Amino acid sequence: MNTALRVILLAGLMHSTAVVAEVELPAMNYYSSIASTELFTAIKTHPAFARLDKELYGSALQVRVTHSLQPTAGGKATGFVSAILTGSTLGLIPAVSNNNLSLVYEIKVHGKTAATFTYQRTFTRAFNIWAKDETYGLGKDGLEWAKSTATQFAADAANDPRVLELKREHDFYFPAAAP
Repeated sequence: MNTALRVILLAGLMHSTAVVAEVELPAMNYYSSIASTELFTAIKTHPAFARLDKELYGSALQVRVTHSLQPTAGGKATGFVSAILTGSTLGLIPAVSNNNLSLVYEIKVHGKTAATFTYQRTFTRAFNIWAKDETYGLGKDGLEWAKSTATQFAADAANDPRVLELKREHDFYFPAAAP
């Protein structure tokens, strides 16, 4: 009996998860303080965020991505010594940094936070001070990780009860037009 009940509950959970994953959220404005195009593209690939738009100015709903890049305790000492060596060799020796990157994804309604998703990771990076950096100061691994957080955010937000409640409320006040 217990096994049959578990199977029924598991099947119900799997069915409800499948239904939740198909939700399409209302149109939202998008803003990012780092890697804007890359993160926007990654989030928009999720069906729930199909109506995400960078130019939906004045929208009451917004997805905002902010970042902070803080040196770790060891990273401060490493950065200082690295700066001295790199500077004294005029950039022949690459600089080294060890930073904690934090990306915060917020869904806001009229400027008030409805849901927050935070992702953190520590990176050590060696870079040439004369080379052009096309990774927004994150390095190749850091940029790839940032893109993966965008995909993770889209999946997390699409199944978050706060976001689903926001969708239900939006649909209540702005029902879909009948054909």
